[in-house]
Amino acid sequence: MTASRTRPERIWPRPFRRSDRRCAAPDGRAARLPALTGGPFRVARSHPSTEQPAPRHPSPARPRPAGDQAVEAPSRLVLADGTELLLRPAGPADQPAALAMHGRCSPASLRLRYHGPVRDAGRYLEHLLDGRHGRSLAVTTSDGRIVALGHLMWDDGEAELAVLVEDAWQRRGLGLALLRRLSAAARSAGVGTVYAVTHGGNTGLITAMRRLPAPLAFHSEDGTLVITATLTAEEPGARSRPAC
Repeated sequence: MTASRTRPERIWPRPFRRSDRRCAAPDGRAARLPALTGGPFRVARSHPSTEQPAPRHPSPARPRPAGDQAVEAPSRLVLADGTELLLRPAGPADQPAALAMHGRCSPASLRLRYHGPVRDAGRYLEHLLDGRHGRSLAVTTSDGRIVALGHLMWDDGEAELAVLVEDAWQRRGLGLALLRRLSAAARSAGVGTVYAVTHGGNTGLITAMRRLPAPLAFHSEDGTLVITATLTAEEPGARSRPAC
């Protein structure tokens, strides 16, 4: 189960591009970094909530958006077979464990996630796990091993969803749990549209996106599929629902 818009230039034709695969740059300026699968991807402005100019007079600190609180609160994830996992925030300190998870994923899973053979995954994870660019979640086992990663990347008033689940843990609801949690965080942060980009044959992601409490729009070309979700009010009981 995968989704990513940070992809090689040759994979993504101009008609589908929203903002040239933009993600947040800490200084607000555009930059170019090498993509995993060849060719550059563009790094652009940060999430609008971080770009407001400083006030002339000091003002009381604002509470953190509910979306941030939701994404930062660890929670227990119980699978249909009774297996208990932990769904928690992920950050730069998780890069070694995330890289180890990539090493346990099959080439097919990585190809779906990154739209080609993976090169220099560590450098890419360094960007994805940086909280300045979005929010990341990890699903871990009782011994702390990461078995799934989800990312929410700010993109000019929208946000990109990206998910990777280790092969041995696929088809067990982990991707859906990540998508629900990240979509709820986007909604609470004032982002009304999220999207995922994947291969047209990625039935796992397509099925999970269809189970989100949001109207979907599909756009495909040359085997590449864009799934756009317009977020609505949170589905009752979505946070407490066990994975299945």
